[in-house]
Amino acid sequence: MIRLLFVFGCILLSVASVAQKVTFDDYKKRADVCFKKQDYQCAKENYERALRIRNEEPYCKSQLQKAIKALAQKNNASVTPNPTSFPRKNTNSNQAPEKNESRAELPDFVLVKGGAFLMGDDKGAIDERPVHSVTLADFFVAKHEVTVAQFRTFAKATGKVMPAPPNWGWQDDHPVVGVSWDDAVAYCEWLSGQTKKRVRLLTEAEWEYAACGGAVKNIVATEEMGWYAGNTDGAGTKPVNTKKANKLGLFDMGGNAAEWCADWYDKNYYANSPSTAPAGPPQGSGRVVRGRSFGDEPKPLTFRYGLAPTSKKNTVGFRVCYE
Repeated sequence: MIRLLFVFGCILLSVASVAQKVTFDDYKKRADVCFKKQDYQCAKENYERALRIRNEEPYCKSQLQKAIKALAQKNNASVTPNPTSFPRKNTNSNQAPEKNESRAELPDFVLVKGGAFLMGDDKGAIDERPVHSVTLADFFVAKHEVTVAQFRTFAKATGKVMPAPPNWGWQDDHPVVGVSWDDAVAYCEWLSGQTKKRVRLLTEAEWEYAACGGAVKNIVATEEMGWYAGNTDGAGTKPVNTKKANKLGLFDMGGNAAEWCADWYDKNYYANSPSTAPAGPPQGSGRVVRGRSFGDEPKPLTFRYGLAPTSKKNTVGFRVCYE
């Protein structure tokens, strides 16, 4: 009798486990309901989840592209003039006035007041040690990572080919990913010409200072302030500016896409780092990447690693700054 009860209990647990498993059809139905309600973000996320189970299913692939297109149209319709620090003046009265730049074309920047802070984490990985004092001057940082729309504007203006789209497709208000360090630098050079400022990638020290909120730093990364595997199912990037900003007004410093920095990577660099405006070692085989992505679990904002400058990963994008 006890054996029969045990077997019966195992069967019930097995049935419950199967019942709780979300299937391809479940995601597809959810997506279809969201699409019908014109909740295209919900539809997109559920079609993506369905396609993770059946990667080449044609109906969901087609519907996903429709949802992405609808989201892009919706976002473009809500674009407002950009209160950028870089107004473009038309000094020739014989020329037609220039139209306002949109948020899709130029980044918005936040002034980060310089100061001294303790860089690194003695409780972190070996390349995050030792903690050392660094002093930085004021600089301006883009509120969010360079978006698909911003990079596309650069690509059209220069004739550069867009990187291969990720499997969730390009969406204008998501961070651009799959770009090499060289691609990021090329964007900075083009934007410098547009703005008449020396736009560049952040140094690693500037990145950590800005990400942690300045001199009194907070190294903790949370899902409240970033997109990670736990709140995206690892399905892809998310729209910028949709999580809580840090205390400097910067978005997604820890998550959504990891970010290229200007420096060469050296795991032992902190032991010999200059105390004022460190710019990294003079040479190396990889460039610094900081932050985590939609496919990762959160780590402290002191986390660092290196990638070859030619690497193009769908988890890595970039952010820009100027002095």
